Amino acid sequence: MIQFERESKMWVAYGALWVALSVLMGAAGKHILMAADELGRAENLSISSTYGMVFGLSLIVLSAIRWMQFWRTSAPWPERSIGIGLFLFSGGLIIRSFVPESAISKLLSPCIPFGGALLSVGFIWLIIQTITELFVKNGSE
Repeated sequence: MIQFERESKMWVAYGALWVALSVLMGAAGKHILMAADELGRAENLSISSTYGMVFGLSLIVLSAIRWMQFWRTSAPWPERSIGIGLFLFSGGLIIRSFVPESAISKLLSPCIPFGGALLSVGFIWLIIQTITELFVKNGSE
């Protein structure tokens, strides 16, 4: 059993959840909010849907690569950063789109930029982890 295998499986499920949710949110934005002439809210939902789809699939792919043991011993910090960032960014936009005046929307709205930053940090972390695996660890073997 590879190290972090259970957590990697969880990230696959989480990524798949976001992909499914993104399809539903895209449809909701198109058919519900645009029909109600809520174009700004529909645009937020469209952005959330796109990011949820792309980053949900990214989590699935990263977990598959980890399962193939490309990153042998390093902790799945890129997946963690992307997963939390996805929740804050896309989740915040979904809440803001459907219930813009609610307390949860007011609570999550300031977290949206932080979520976007975590998405970027996750991929920067991935670059560092990959370079370390390719050039530092393999160079010492």
